[in-house]
Amino acid sequence: MVSAHASRDPMASIDMSVRDHCPGVLRLHAAADGPLARVRLPGGRLDARGLRGLASAAELGNGIVELTSRAGVQLRGIRDPEACAQMLASTGLLPSATHDRVRNIIASPVAGRHSDSRAETDTLVAELDRQLCADPGLAGLSGRFLFAIDDGAGLVGHVADVTLVAVGPDRFRLAGREVTRADAAPAALAEARRLLAGSSGPPAAGAVKRVGPGPLRQTDGRVALTVMPRLARLDPHTLRALADLADDVRLSSARTLTLVDLEPEVVDHTKSALVAAGLIADPASGWVGLTACAGEGACPKARYRVRAAAARRAAERGPGAPPEHFAGCDRLCGCPEDAVIVRSG
Repeated sequence: MVSAHASRDPMASIDMSVRDHCPGVLRLHAAADGPLARVRLPGGRLDARGLRGLASAAELGNGIVELTSRAGVQLRGIRDPEACAQMLASTGLLPSATHDRVRNIIASPVAGRHSDSRAETDTLVAELDRQLCADPGLAGLSGRFLFAIDDGAGLVGHVADVTLVAVGPDRFRLAGREVTRADAAPAALAEARRLLAGSSGPPAAGAVKRVGPGPLRQTDGRVALTVMPRLARLDPHTLRALADLADDVRLSSARTLTLVDLEPEVVDHTKSALVAAGLIADPASGWVGLTACAGEGACPKARYRVRAAAARRAAERGPGAPPEHFAGCDRLCGCPEDAVIVRSG
C-alpha cells in the first residue's frame, strides 16, 4: 500500500505532460507507442509478488517490459494509467506517491555474496529507501538523481551522484570520508540535501565491472545465477515464469536478472527453466553486451529500426566482443558508458 508520506489518492498525481523527461508510475512519458511508466526498484530487487504485479501491469499496456540502466523497469503503451498505478501499488511497487521518481538506489546484484564483497548491503538499501521516502524535502530531487551502495566488490556498474562504498562489514566510504553503517543512510541523505541546495560535487567515473550471465558461487556456498533478456525486454509470460522459480530476483545496471541464494543441486534445473522462458544464460552469447534504444515506431525522435539491426548483429558477435549500443538518434538513450555507438537502419 502507499505509505503515509504519500497523498491519500496516488492516482491524483498522474500527469501525462510531455514536459517531464523523467517519468515514474504517476507521471508518465508520452512515447510514440503510448504512455510509458517507469518503476523504481531500490537495489534492483523484485520478489515473486512484485514480478506478478509487473506482469499484470504490463498487460494494461502493450505487454513490453524494459529493464533500465538503473536497475528499474519501464512499462510501455499503458492504456489505463490509473489502473496500472493501482496494480503496482497493490503489489508493493509504489510505496510512496510523493517520492515515486526519486527512489533511485542501485547496488550490486549479488549484494554482499561475492568473494570480493566487504559488507552485506540489502538492509542498508532498505533503510536508505525508508529514510528517503520519509523526508518531504527530498521529494524535490531530480528524477535522475542516483544513489549507489557498493558492497566493496565494485559491481554496481553505474556512476552515481551519491555513492556509499563498503570498506568493512560496518564501515562505508562516502565523499572522501568514512562513516559507520548506522550513520551511512543519514550521511548519504545529507549529501543529497547538500547537492539539492546547489553545492558542487559531480560523480567521478571509474572502471565498469558487471556480473554477466552464468552461475557465481556465493561466499556461503550457495549460487547466484544470472541471466539476461534479449535487448533488455521481457513480457508477462517471462515475468510469471521468474516468479514461479524465485522469490528474490535482482536487476542490475547491465540489464541482467540474478537469482540469488540457490542451492547447488537446483541450479541446472533453474537454468534450463530460465532458458526455456527465453532468457540467455550463456556468457558467450552474441547478445551479451548488446543494447539498443526503443527505436523507430516507439520513439518519435528515432530515425532507425535499431532493434532489428541489433538482432542481426547479435548473430555475428563472438565471445568477449566489446559492448555495442544501437542508437536511433543523437540523444543516445540507454547507452552504457563504455559502449561503442552504432547508428544503423
